[in-house]
Amino acid sequence: MSCSPLLSRGAMEMLDELQQLTAKTMEKVDIAKQYDTIRELGKGTYGRVDLAIHKVRGTKMALKFLRKKTTKQKSFLQEYCISRYLSACPYIIGMYDIAFETEEYYVFAQEYAVAGDLFDIIPPQVGLSEHTTKRCIYQVALALDYLHNHKLVHRDIKPENILIFDKECRKVKLSDFGMTRIAGTTEKRVSGTIPYTAPELCEMSKHNGFLVGHSIDVWAFGVLLFCMMTGNFPWEKALHLDSFYYEFLQWQRYKSAAIPSQWRRFSPHALKMFSKLLSIEPEKRCAIKDIFWYFGKTWLVNKDDSPTSEAKTNGDVFIHIKQQGLPFIGGEALSSNKTDTSPSLSFSSCSSYEDVPKESSASAMLGSTPFEICV
Repeated sequence: MSCSPLLSRGAMEMLDELQQLTAKTMEKVDIAKQYDTIRELGKGTYGRVDLAIHKVRGTKMALKFLRKKTTKQKSFLQEYCISRYLSACPYIIGMYDIAFETEEYYVFAQEYAVAGDLFDIIPPQVGLSEHTTKRCIYQVALALDYLHNHKLVHRDIKPENILIFDKECRKVKLSDFGMTRIAGTTEKRVSGTIPYTAPELCEMSKHNGFLVGHSIDVWAFGVLLFCMMTGNFPWEKALHLDSFYYEFLQWQRYKSAAIPSQWRRFSPHALKMFSKLLSIEPEKRCAIKDIFWYFGKTWLVNKDDSPTSEAKTNGDVFIHIKQQGLPFIGGEALSSNKTDTSPSLSFSSCSSYEDVPKESSASAMLGSTPFEICV
């Protein structure tokens, strides 16, 4: 899978100028004077996120507080400005033109997603329906394709970073660009090993650098799709010592090998799609745009639904796409006539992940016990 190494000079200059301008104009603010805090939405080692109402605008927004002790101003400005740069896409969380600081925190405001995040609605060991999965993951794919077209790599694709505006996933947006980097740049180290991390990163020495490429996101996208449809992780980490990953590895390398039990629920078309997304060799992984063709195919087998109802499910997805003005998926050029006036962002210098216990008879179940890793 190929990717252009750098942003265009014009885009890089714009981001640099935006960071410099934000640094110069960022003021210290008394939160209580400008905002009515409603409740806390979340917290972690990075800081916290509050739901608040701007007293002048009367608008609900999510305020994210990053501790100055653990967050460099440069990292804050980079995340904030990249998020604003990407917010023109209707499938990426909206940004308000609000960034300030207090004595202890750097703060920015982003669009409030009323239904929370995708992780909260995936039933453990069950997963979402094919219909809901397609409706959601299609919008995520559009966001990621937009990101990649702008020569950026998200590096933290997971359910917690996909914000939803209704439980049926009619409107979802990609968020949290704290780990986003320009494609083609070098990162010195990787911290933590999680189910979404590509094997080439899991196997890498912590002292070696690695080239940031779109294939990192493609792998995580494939794992995300598996999680959405099963309520399980396919493995704990993509290393040979993980029995579930090793079984998958053998199956991919030797086509005569039996399909691992946790993958047998998927149709031949879906398995082909997963093989493209989860290719062991990063250079062989497909581009995100290459999977749009598969949305017209059935992904699950051995369901109670009849072929007629399965076809109706796929048809319903296409109807939703047309009604929402989403780009059509049939090998045609992608373009969107959807307008979105919402603002856009999310940031963290540390990212929260799930610590998943290993099971002997099935893939690791989606867990809810977080631990923090920093990059």
